[in-house]
Amino acid sequence: MAASSESSFVLGQGMMYRNFDLTLNTFFFGAYSVLVFLTTRLFLQRGLRATSSRVLFVLSIFMYLIATGFWAYSVAHVVGATQNFIAPTNEDWATFFARVSVPFNLWNAIVLVNFCISDGIVIWRAWVICRRNRRLVLLVPSVFLLFTVLATSGLIVLRTFEVATSPFNSKSPVVFVISVLQLSNMTTSLLSNISATAIIGVEARAHRRAVQYSFKKKTTATQVLFVLLETGLLYCATGVIGILSQLIRLPHGTLNDLLLGVNIQLAGAYAPAILLLVNATTSVTETEAMGTLPTIPTSGAHSTKPHDGLIRVPGRGGKTPVLSVLQFASNPGSSSLGLDETFSSFSPTTETTQSTARSFSHETLRDKHEGLNIDEEKRHRLSDSEYV
Repeated sequence: MAASSESSFVLGQGMMYRNFDLTLNTFFFGAYSVLVFLTTRLFLQRGLRATSSRVLFVLSIFMYLIATGFWAYSVAHVVGATQNFIAPTNEDWATFFARVSVPFNLWNAIVLVNFCISDGIVIWRAWVICRRNRRLVLLVPSVFLLFTVLATSGLIVLRTFEVATSPFNSKSPVVFVISVLQLSNMTTSLLSNISATAIIGVEARAHRRAVQYSFKKKTTATQVLFVLLETGLLYCATGVIGILSQLIRLPHGTLNDLLLGVNIQLAGAYAPAILLLVNATTSVTETEAMGTLPTIPTSGAHSTKPHDGLIRVPGRGGKTPVLSVLQFASNPGSSSLGLDETFSSFSPTTETTQSTARSFSHETLRDKHEGLNIDEEKRHRLSDSEYV
């Protein structure tokens, strides 16, 4: 009688864990669904003319479908476990629970593909932002990404073999290999994100130093760079939590078993969240600029003043900063959502910085009145050229 009571307690505790896991998974899946809906609407409004936009859109939908399948299978697994807990002698319910239990481990391996895709998107963003003469450093996160893909592929193969044959014995060496592959997957994914985010941080700092003397407020490009940096740091934090949770044992599995669904939803939501944040950042900046923009000269070819060909936005205190060259390296009116058109077309070098500085070789009466010291700006730009 005591043994039966203890067994019921263990089963009930297992059900509590499963329901808690499903609750968290459902909450984050709902938020993820909202992000995907908003991103899809944004894609359709802006168009999919650029190749990068089409690829990113397809990857976002593919990751969402994987996350949806995992969530649906999680619901079926909890339903089967609940039925088995209520009536363990019911053969139909027991058969249903057995059918969903073993393939559920395969789904746990398949959803790791989302981590690989998200890591690839992070590296791609770093490649877009990174200057051409420094892109060799991207081999570091790329190698870690390769190890992540290999570990994920190994897990999928082993879990597929388990479904096709029979469940592995808990003392089997294969179970140990699976545990090592799972930990390796999360570790290499984290290292890939840390290295790629560090590259983004270096580029953001270099760009800010290159333009900090010309602007009293952050440019759109600087804001986008720091949005990518901050979200990358948050994504790295989820990776750290995932690794630590895998080392914390619970009466039923590990803490990572409860947080796996959450991490999967976050990995899938990373790309849509970035797109919405970048779009919101650029939209706010463009709105502020257009609200205070008096005129936009179409060409400076026929002007006798050296600054008439530049776009000016009155800033605070009567200052008139010049909009970032990096901001308008591509077509400002482009409807593409791809970041490569924003950043990769302009890689600041010593030559381009000096060329930009030479355009400020004369100081007009208007500049003196507005407090813009062209000679000082030129010296700052030239001194900062070594950083870019």
